[in-house]
Amino acid sequence: MRALQWLWDNREWLFSGIGVSALVALLAAGRRRRARATPPDTLTRYPHSGLEVRPIHYRIDVTRVVPQVEIELLAINYLSRPISLREVKVTRFTAGTLPAIDNVPLAHEVVLKPHSSFLVSCERVLADSEVRAAVTAPGSSWGGSLNIVARGMVRGKEVSYGPVTAQRIEGVVLVQHDSGRTNS
Repeated sequence: MRALQWLWDNREWLFSGIGVSALVALLAAGRRRRARATPPDTLTRYPHSGLEVRPIHYRIDVTRVVPQVEIELLAINYLSRPISLREVKVTRFTAGTLPAIDNVPLAHEVVLKPHSSFLVSCERVLADSEVRAAVTAPGSSWGGSLNIVARGMVRGKEVSYGPVTAQRIEGVVLVQHDSGRTNS
């Protein structure tokens, strides 16, 4: 009730140009203070030079004749010119309790159109020790993390992204059990 009385008593200067400006300044200062106090997003944006690569999904498949790891990534071109994507490499990848898998290269070179994104895949055959570790682990859907580096060419100039570390990714490990069924 006191606040309403104060507003009524000061209505002339409060609703003048100076009062409105002071009110806007107070609201902006409060908003800035609150923005500084909130924790940063879990989806952290990393600096880039027009090229960005985000993790989407992974699959470790030991049910194939040739077991392999596939990691899907979203390559984003923020530039107004096409980027010829020369290299995208997952330098280190971990999934659940499995040992780290290193150096998973880009499966196919692509050209990213201006202001667009494209789903790319990094793939490689698993080593025998990696297959043994995946077979003994229970097949399931696991969270993981990866480190990425990428580079491309735009009109003869190189653009790069990374190295970016500890990016989260979700995926599956497909394992063939003795009964012949696949567990994912």
